[in-house]
Amino acid sequence: METLYDVAIVGAGASGLICALECARGGKKTILLEKDTLPARKILVSGNGRCNLTNRHVSPACYHADPKLIESALSHFSFEDCWKYFENLGVLLTEQEQGRVFPATGKATAVADALKVALKEAGAELSTGQEVTHIKHAKPNFILTTKQGLNVHAKNVVLACGSCAYPQVTGTNSGYDLAKMLGHTLIPPLPVLSGLCLKETALARLSGIKCQARTTACTTPPEQAEGELIFTNYGINGPAALNISQAVSRALAKGPVPVEINFFPQLQNPLDFLKARLNTLGQRKPKNFFAGILHESIANLLIDFVGLHKQIPVQQQPMQRAFQTLVAWPVTVTAMRPWKEAMVAAGGVKTREINYNTFESLVCPGVFITGELLDVDGKSGGLNLHFAWASGFTVAQALKGK
Repeated sequence: METLYDVAIVGAGASGLICALECARGGKKTILLEKDTLPARKILVSGNGRCNLTNRHVSPACYHADPKLIESALSHFSFEDCWKYFENLGVLLTEQEQGRVFPATGKATAVADALKVALKEAGAELSTGQEVTHIKHAKPNFILTTKQGLNVHAKNVVLACGSCAYPQVTGTNSGYDLAKMLGHTLIPPLPVLSGLCLKETALARLSGIKCQARTTACTTPPEQAEGELIFTNYGINGPAALNISQAVSRALAKGPVPVEINFFPQLQNPLDFLKARLNTLGQRKPKNFFAGILHESIANLLIDFVGLHKQIPVQQQPMQRAFQTLVAWPVTVTAMRPWKEAMVAAGGVKTREINYNTFESLVCPGVFITGELLDVDGKSGGLNLHFAWASGFTVAQALKGK
Protein backbone atom coordinates (compact mmCIF):
# COMPACT_ATOMS: atom_id res chain seq x y z
CA MET A 1 0.00 0.00 0.00
CA GLU A 2 1.35 3.41 -0.97
CA THR A 3 2.35 5.90 1.70
CA LEU A 4 -0.08 8.78 2.19
CA TYR A 5 1.70 11.97 3.18
CA ASP A 6 0.04 14.82 4.99
CA VAL A 7 2.06 17.28 2.93
CA ALA A 8 4.00 16.98 -0.34
CA ILE A 9 6.13 20.01 -1.12
CA VAL A 10 7.48 20.63 -4.61
CA GLY A 11 10.76 22.53 -4.57
CA ALA A 12 13.54 22.57 -1.98
CA GLY A 13 14.37 26.25 -2.16
CA ALA A 14 13.93 28.78 0.62
CA SER A 15 10.14 28.62 0.99
CA GLY A 16 10.01 24.85 0.44
CA LEU A 17 12.68 24.10 3.03
CA ILE A 18 11.20 26.24 5.80
CA CYS A 19 7.71 24.94 5.03
CA ALA A 20 8.86 21.31 5.16
CA LEU A 21 10.77 21.90 8.38
CA GLU A 22 7.82 23.51 10.15
CA CYS A 23 5.32 20.94 8.87
CA ALA A 24 7.52 18.10 10.13
CA ARG A 25 8.01 19.85 13.46
CA GLY A 26 4.24 20.10 13.69
CA GLY A 27 3.89 16.34 13.38
CA LYS A 28 2.85 16.26 9.74
CA LYS A 29 4.17 13.42 7.58
CA THR A 30 6.07 15.49 5.05
CA ILE A 31 7.94 14.82 1.82
CA LEU A 32 9.98 17.44 -0.01
CA LEU A 33 10.55 16.79 -3.72
CA GLU A 34 13.41 18.55 -5.51
CA LYS A 35 14.24 18.18 -9.21
CA ASP A 36 17.91 19.01 -8.69
CA THR A 37 20.39 16.64 -7.09
CA LEU A 38 20.92 19.10 -4.24
CA PRO A 39 18.51 21.30 -2.25
CA ALA A 40 18.94 25.02 -1.60
CA ARG A 41 20.81 25.78 -4.84
CA LYS A 42 19.50 29.35 -5.14
CA ILE A 43 20.15 30.02 -1.46
CA LEU A 44 23.78 29.11 -2.06
CA VAL A 45 24.21 31.72 -4.80
CA SER A 46 22.10 34.46 -3.23
CA GLY A 47 23.89 37.62 -2.17
CA ASN A 48 26.92 36.64 -4.25
CA GLY A 49 27.28 33.49 -2.16
CA ARG A 50 26.82 35.33 1.13
CA CYS A 51 23.01 34.91 1.47
CA ASN A 52 21.34 38.22 2.27
CA LEU A 53 18.51 36.42 4.05
CA THR A 54 16.40 39.36 5.29
CA ASN A 55 16.33 43.11 5.77
CA ARG A 56 15.50 45.20 8.83
CA HIS A 57 13.44 47.57 6.68
CA VAL A 58 11.15 44.91 5.20
CA SER A 59 7.63 46.27 4.66
CA PRO A 60 4.83 46.06 2.07
CA ALA A 61 6.30 49.14 0.36
CA CYS A 62 9.35 47.05 -0.60
CA TYR A 63 7.33 44.79 -2.91
CA HIS A 64 5.45 44.93 -6.18
CA ALA A 65 2.39 43.07 -4.92
CA ASP A 66 -0.91 43.62 -3.14
CA PRO A 67 0.14 45.22 0.19
CA LYS A 68 -2.47 43.16 2.04
CA LEU A 69 -0.77 39.93 0.97
CA ILE A 70 2.62 41.17 2.18
CA GLU A 71 1.10 42.43 5.43
CA SER A 72 -0.33 38.97 6.05
CA ALA A 73 2.99 37.25 5.39
CA LEU A 74 4.89 39.68 7.61
CA SER A 75 2.35 39.30 10.41
CA HIS A 76 3.27 35.60 10.50
CA PHE A 77 7.01 36.05 9.99
CA SER A 78 8.43 39.49 10.69
CA PHE A 79 12.01 40.69 10.55
CA GLU A 80 12.40 39.94 14.25
CA ASP A 81 10.86 36.49 13.77
CA CYS A 82 13.27 35.76 10.94
CA TRP A 83 16.32 36.82 12.95
CA LYS A 84 15.30 34.68 15.94
CA TYR A 85 14.38 31.74 13.72
CA PHE A 86 17.78 31.43 12.11
CA GLU A 87 19.67 32.09 15.30
CA ASN A 88 17.64 29.26 16.87
CA LEU A 89 18.79 27.07 13.98
CA GLY A 90 22.34 27.89 15.04
CA VAL A 91 23.18 30.56 12.47
CA LEU A 92 24.93 33.63 13.90
CA LEU A 93 23.75 36.70 12.00
CA THR A 94 25.18 40.14 11.35
CA GLU A 95 23.47 43.30 10.15
CA GLN A 96 25.23 45.43 7.57
CA GLU A 97 24.50 48.66 5.69
CA GLN A 98 20.93 49.48 4.67
CA GLY A 99 19.54 46.87 7.08
CA ARG A 100 20.79 43.87 5.13
CA VAL A 101 21.34 40.72 7.20
CA PHE A 102 23.88 37.98 6.44
CA PRO A 103 25.25 34.94 8.26
CA ALA A 104 28.26 36.10 10.28
CA THR A 105 30.44 33.57 8.46
CA GLY A 106 29.82 35.44 5.21
CA LYS A 107 28.87 32.13 3.59
CA ALA A 108 25.45 31.08 2.29
CA THR A 109 26.32 27.50 3.23
CA ALA A 110 25.73 28.43 6.88
CA VAL A 111 22.04 29.01 6.14
CA ALA A 112 21.58 26.08 3.74
CA ASP A 113 23.36 23.60 6.01
CA ALA A 114 21.41 24.70 9.09
CA LEU A 115 18.12 24.14 7.27
CA LYS A 116 19.16 20.73 5.97
CA VAL A 117 20.32 19.55 9.41
CA ALA A 118 17.11 20.77 11.07
CA LEU A 119 15.01 19.17 8.33
CA LYS A 120 16.63 15.80 8.96
CA GLU A 121 16.24 16.17 12.73
CA ALA A 122 12.54 16.97 12.31
CA GLY A 123 11.98 13.78 10.32
CA ALA A 124 10.92 15.28 7.00
CA GLU A 125 11.68 13.16 3.94
CA LEU A 126 13.82 14.83 1.27
CA SER A 127 13.78 13.25 -2.18
CA THR A 128 16.16 14.88 -4.68
CA GLY A 129 16.46 14.23 -8.40
CA GLN A 130 12.67 14.01 -8.65
CA GLU A 131 11.03 16.45 -11.06
CA VAL A 132 7.28 16.66 -10.58
CA THR A 133 5.60 16.86 -13.98
CA HIS A 134 1.97 16.10 -13.15
CA ILE A 135 -0.42 16.59 -10.25
CA LYS A 136 -3.81 14.88 -10.20
CA HIS A 137 -6.52 15.86 -7.75
CA ALA A 138 -7.82 12.39 -6.90
CA LYS A 139 -10.28 13.75 -4.35
CA PRO A 140 -9.83 14.06 -1.45
CA ASN A 141 -6.09 13.52 -1.99
CA PHE A 142 -3.49 14.35 -4.63
CA ILE A 143 -1.17 12.19 -6.73
CA LEU A 144 2.11 13.76 -7.79
CA THR A 145 4.02 12.06 -10.60
CA THR A 146 7.68 12.72 -11.32
CA LYS A 147 9.59 12.51 -14.57
CA GLN A 148 11.59 9.70 -12.96
CA GLY A 149 8.45 7.58 -12.44
CA LEU A 150 7.73 8.19 -8.74
CA ASN A 151 4.11 8.55 -7.61
CA VAL A 152 3.50 10.41 -4.35
CA HIS A 153 0.11 10.46 -2.62
CA ALA A 154 -0.62 13.40 -0.33
CA LYS A 155 -3.48 15.13 1.45
CA ASN A 156 -2.03 18.57 0.69
CA VAL A 157 0.39 19.96 -1.88
CA VAL A 158 2.67 22.97 -1.60
CA LEU A 159 4.02 24.46 -4.81
CA ALA A 160 7.33 26.06 -3.80
CA CYS A 161 8.95 25.66 -7.20
CA GLY A 162 10.36 29.16 -7.62
CA SER A 163 10.50 31.07 -10.89
CA CYS A 164 12.31 30.80 -14.20
CA ALA A 165 15.00 33.28 -13.12
CA TYR A 166 18.59 31.99 -12.91
CA PRO A 167 18.01 28.98 -15.22
CA GLN A 168 21.63 27.94 -14.67
CA VAL A 169 20.71 27.37 -11.00
CA THR A 170 17.42 25.42 -11.13
CA GLY A 171 15.20 28.20 -12.54
CA THR A 172 12.55 26.69 -14.84
CA ASN A 173 8.93 27.09 -15.93
CA SER A 174 7.91 23.84 -14.22
CA GLY A 175 6.13 25.54 -11.32
CA TYR A 176 4.10 27.70 -13.69
CA ASP A 177 3.09 24.59 -15.63
CA LEU A 178 1.94 22.80 -12.47
CA ALA A 179 -0.04 25.82 -11.30
CA LYS A 180 -1.77 26.14 -14.67
CA MET A 181 -2.46 22.39 -14.60
CA LEU A 182 -4.41 22.96 -11.38
CA GLY A 183 -6.42 25.82 -12.89
CA HIS A 184 -4.45 28.90 -11.90
CA THR A 185 -3.96 32.04 -13.98
CA LEU A 186 -0.41 33.05 -14.81
CA ILE A 187 0.86 36.62 -15.16
CA PRO A 188 3.62 36.27 -17.80
CA PRO A 189 7.01 36.33 -16.04
CA LEU A 190 9.51 39.11 -16.71
CA PRO A 191 13.18 39.30 -15.70
CA VAL A 192 13.78 41.82 -12.90
CA LEU A 193 16.61 42.72 -10.55
CA SER A 194 18.93 42.53 -13.53
CA GLY A 195 21.06 45.03 -15.42
CA LEU A 196 19.57 47.56 -17.82
CA CYS A 197 20.79 47.79 -21.42
CA LEU A 198 21.12 51.37 -22.65
CA LYS A 199 20.82 52.94 -26.08
CA GLU A 200 23.64 55.37 -25.28
CA THR A 201 26.78 53.46 -26.27
CA ALA A 202 29.00 56.37 -25.19
CA LEU A 203 28.37 55.38 -21.58
CA ALA A 204 30.40 52.22 -22.19
CA ARG A 205 33.38 54.53 -21.60
CA LEU A 206 32.43 54.36 -17.93
CA SER A 207 32.43 50.55 -17.76
CA GLY A 208 33.56 49.38 -14.33
CA ILE A 209 33.01 52.72 -12.60
CA LYS A 210 30.83 52.82 -9.48
CA CYS A 211 29.19 55.83 -7.88
CA GLN A 212 26.27 56.79 -5.66
CA ALA A 213 23.23 57.92 -7.64
CA ARG A 214 19.48 58.29 -7.67
CA THR A 215 17.72 56.88 -10.71
CA THR A 216 14.23 57.72 -11.91
CA ALA A 217 12.39 55.53 -14.39
CA CYS A 218 10.04 57.77 -16.36
CA THR A 219 7.21 55.27 -16.17
CA THR A 220 3.60 55.61 -15.01
CA PRO A 221 3.91 56.07 -12.11
CA PRO A 222 7.61 57.02 -11.97
CA GLU A 223 9.91 54.69 -10.02
CA GLN A 224 12.95 55.90 -8.07
CA ALA A 225 15.89 54.12 -6.49
CA GLU A 226 18.99 55.29 -4.70
CA GLY A 227 22.28 53.55 -4.03
CA GLU A 228 25.34 52.30 -5.83
CA LEU A 229 25.24 52.56 -9.62
CA ILE A 230 27.63 50.42 -11.66
CA PHE A 231 28.39 51.28 -15.27
CA THR A 232 28.97 48.31 -17.58
CA ASN A 233 29.75 47.66 -21.22
CA TYR A 234 26.00 47.24 -21.90
CA GLY A 235 24.53 49.92 -19.61
CA ILE A 236 23.96 50.09 -15.85
CA ASN A 237 23.70 47.71 -12.91
CA GLY A 238 23.90 47.90 -9.12
CA PRO A 239 21.10 48.66 -6.61
CA ALA A 240 20.24 52.02 -8.19
CA ALA A 241 19.52 50.20 -11.47
CA LEU A 242 18.15 46.95 -10.04
CA ASN A 243 15.52 48.65 -7.93
CA ILE A 244 13.89 50.41 -10.87
CA SER A 245 14.10 47.28 -13.02
CA GLN A 246 10.62 46.08 -12.02
CA ALA A 247 8.97 49.20 -13.44
CA VAL A 248 11.30 49.28 -16.44
CA SER A 249 10.79 45.62 -17.34
CA ARG A 250 7.02 46.03 -17.39
CA ALA A 251 7.17 49.28 -19.37
CA LEU A 252 9.50 47.84 -22.03
CA ALA A 253 6.52 46.01 -23.52
CA LYS A 254 5.49 49.38 -24.96
CA GLY A 255 8.96 50.44 -26.11
CA PRO A 256 12.22 51.95 -24.82
CA VAL A 257 12.03 53.49 -21.35
CA PRO A 258 13.56 56.89 -20.46
CA VAL A 259 15.57 56.98 -17.23
CA GLU A 260 17.23 59.92 -15.48
CA ILE A 261 20.36 59.70 -13.31
CA ASN A 262 21.06 62.14 -10.47
CA PHE A 263 24.72 62.05 -9.47
CA PHE A 264 24.11 63.98 -6.25
CA PRO A 265 21.50 61.93 -4.36
CA GLN A 266 22.87 63.07 -1.00
CA LEU A 267 22.02 66.74 -1.70
CA GLN A 268 18.54 68.20 -1.29
CA ASN A 269 19.27 71.07 -3.71
CA PRO A 270 22.08 69.95 -6.02
CA LEU A 271 21.50 72.77 -8.51
CA ASP A 272 21.95 75.35 -5.75
CA PHE A 273 25.12 73.53 -4.66
CA LEU A 274 26.55 73.61 -8.18
CA LYS A 275 25.67 77.28 -8.68
CA ALA A 276 27.35 78.16 -5.38
CA ARG A 277 30.42 76.20 -6.46
CA LEU A 278 30.44 78.16 -9.70
CA ASN A 279 30.55 81.40 -7.70
CA THR A 280 33.57 80.27 -5.66
CA LEU A 281 35.47 78.10 -8.16
CA GLY A 282 34.35 79.58 -11.45
CA GLN A 283 37.91 80.44 -12.45
CA ARG A 284 38.71 76.75 -12.83
CA LYS A 285 38.65 74.87 -16.11
CA PRO A 286 35.92 72.19 -16.37
CA LYS A 287 38.07 69.20 -15.37
CA ASN A 288 39.31 70.91 -12.21
CA PHE A 289 35.90 72.40 -11.44
CA PHE A 290 34.33 68.93 -11.24
CA ALA A 291 37.29 67.37 -9.42
CA GLY A 292 36.30 66.32 -5.92
CA ILE A 293 32.60 65.96 -6.66
CA LEU A 294 32.58 63.63 -9.69
CA HIS A 295 34.60 60.64 -10.80
CA GLU A 296 37.11 61.91 -13.37
CA SER A 297 35.73 59.67 -16.13
CA ILE A 298 32.15 60.84 -15.49
CA ALA A 299 33.35 64.45 -15.57
CA ASN A 300 35.17 63.89 -18.87
CA LEU A 301 32.09 62.28 -20.40
CA LEU A 302 29.93 65.17 -19.20
CA ILE A 303 32.32 67.72 -20.71
CA ASP A 304 32.09 65.96 -24.07
CA PHE A 305 28.34 65.35 -23.79
CA VAL A 306 27.36 68.99 -23.23
CA GLY A 307 30.19 70.46 -25.33
CA LEU A 308 32.16 72.40 -22.73
CA HIS A 309 35.48 73.90 -23.83
CA LYS A 310 38.18 72.13 -21.85
CA GLN A 311 40.59 75.11 -21.70
CA ILE A 312 38.18 77.90 -20.79
CA PRO A 313 37.19 78.69 -17.16
CA VAL A 314 33.67 77.52 -16.38
CA GLN A 315 32.54 81.03 -15.37
CA GLN A 316 33.01 82.04 -19.00
CA GLN A 317 30.85 79.18 -20.30
CA PRO A 318 27.11 78.44 -20.18
CA MET A 319 26.92 75.84 -17.38
CA GLN A 320 23.17 75.43 -16.95
CA ARG A 321 22.94 72.43 -19.28
CA ALA A 322 25.89 70.71 -17.58
CA PHE A 323 24.37 71.23 -14.14
CA GLN A 324 20.94 70.04 -15.26
CA THR A 325 22.50 66.96 -16.85
CA LEU A 326 24.21 66.01 -13.59
CA VAL A 327 20.90 65.94 -11.71
CA ALA A 328 18.89 64.37 -14.53
CA TRP A 329 21.25 62.69 -17.00
CA PRO A 330 18.95 61.23 -19.67
CA VAL A 331 19.45 57.65 -20.81
CA THR A 332 17.19 55.19 -22.59
CA VAL A 333 16.70 51.56 -21.58
CA THR A 334 16.17 49.34 -24.60
CA ALA A 335 16.22 45.90 -22.95
CA MET A 336 16.73 43.92 -19.78
CA ARG A 337 19.69 41.60 -19.38
CA PRO A 338 18.84 37.92 -20.05
CA TRP A 339 17.12 35.55 -17.63
CA LYS A 340 20.42 34.02 -16.56
CA GLU A 341 21.33 37.37 -14.98
CA ALA A 342 17.93 38.12 -13.43
CA MET A 343 17.85 37.57 -9.68
CA VAL A 344 14.08 37.12 -9.60
CA ALA A 345 11.04 37.17 -11.85
CA ALA A 346 8.11 39.54 -11.86
CA GLY A 347 4.83 37.86 -12.73
CA GLY A 348 3.71 34.39 -11.74
CA VAL A 349 0.52 32.98 -10.25
CA LYS A 350 -2.13 35.67 -9.79
CA THR A 351 -2.24 36.41 -6.07
CA ARG A 352 -6.00 37.02 -6.02
CA GLU A 353 -6.35 33.28 -6.57
CA ILE A 354 -4.96 32.45 -3.11
CA ASN A 355 -6.16 33.00 0.45
CA TYR A 356 -4.00 35.82 1.82
CA ASN A 357 -4.06 34.43 5.36
CA THR A 358 -2.98 30.89 4.49
CA PHE A 359 -1.65 31.02 0.89
CA GLU A 360 -4.07 28.20 0.06
CA SER A 361 -5.40 28.10 -3.47
CA LEU A 362 -8.94 29.39 -3.96
CA VAL A 363 -9.01 27.51 -7.26
CA CYS A 364 -7.93 24.10 -5.98
CA PRO A 365 -8.27 23.78 -2.17
CA GLY A 366 -5.57 21.64 -0.61
CA VAL A 367 -2.90 23.27 -2.79
CA PHE A 368 -0.73 26.04 -1.35
CA ILE A 369 1.56 28.35 -3.32
CA THR A 370 4.62 30.14 -1.95
CA GLY A 371 7.54 32.38 -2.78
CA GLU A 372 8.58 33.48 -6.21
CA LEU A 373 6.03 31.29 -7.96
CA LEU A 374 3.52 33.98 -6.99
CA ASP A 375 3.24 37.35 -8.71
CA VAL A 376 5.34 39.01 -6.00
CA ASP A 377 8.74 40.62 -6.47
CA GLY A 378 10.69 42.75 -4.04
CA LYS A 379 13.56 45.18 -4.20
CA SER A 380 17.12 43.99 -3.76
CA GLY A 381 18.64 43.60 -0.31
CA GLY A 382 17.22 40.37 1.12
CA LEU A 383 13.56 41.20 0.57
CA ASN A 384 12.76 38.42 -1.89
CA LEU A 385 14.32 35.82 0.39
CA HIS A 386 12.35 37.21 3.32
CA PHE A 387 9.10 36.77 1.40
CA ALA A 388 10.10 33.20 0.57
CA TRP A 389 10.68 32.41 4.26
CA ALA A 390 7.51 34.23 5.32
CA SER A 391 5.22 32.58 2.78
CA GLY A 392 6.62 29.11 3.48
CA PHE A 393 6.28 29.62 7.22
CA THR A 394 2.71 30.92 6.84
CA VAL A 395 1.69 27.85 4.84
CA ALA A 396 3.19 25.53 7.46
CA GLN A 397 1.21 27.24 10.22
CA ALA A 398 -1.97 26.79 8.20
CA LEU A 399 -1.21 23.12 7.54
CA LYS A 400 -0.50 22.45 11.21
CA GLY A 401 -4.07 23.48 11.90
CA LYS A 402 -5.59 21.11 9.33
